[in-house]
Parts: sequence; C-alpha cells; structure tokens
Amino acid sequence: MKDRKKDRFEITELFMAQVNKDLCFYGTIKRFTDSDGNPTVFGRIKVGDVYVCAQAADQFELGIKLDQLVTMVYYGLI
Repeated sequence: MKDRKKDRFEITELFMAQVNKDLCFYGTIKRFTDSDGNPTVFGRIKVGDVYVCAQAADQFELGIKLDQLVTMVYYGLI
C-alpha cells in the first residue's frame, strides 16, 4: 500500500480595512509564528490595482496599520 499524502489545509481569514464610514476594502490575513516563536499576523488587501501589505504581532495592531495604509493609497498620499 502506498503512503498517501494527507491533504494540508491552509487557513486564511477575511479582513476589512476602512477608509471612512462608507468605504471599506476586504483582504486576507494569515497567522503564523516567526523564527523566534512569536505569533505574527500578515495581511494583504487589494485597493484598485495595488496590494497593501502589513505585518504585526496581533490583529488589532494589524487593523490599525491596514486602515492607515488603505486610506493613504485611496487618497493618493503614497
């Protein structure tokens, strides 16, 4: 009997960044541990033709960073 590879699932969560109360963008976040064993969250959101990426220690810090980046990209500040 051959050894069958088990299916490996990668969990991806949806995340939202808000520009103002009427405008928001959705993307994904992934959770992992870095080489030192610290928990890390990485997020990526598409705004028009641009991807905004950020990394933080927890999802609350990541949310603040992504909100700021999405706002800057949307209004053309960067």
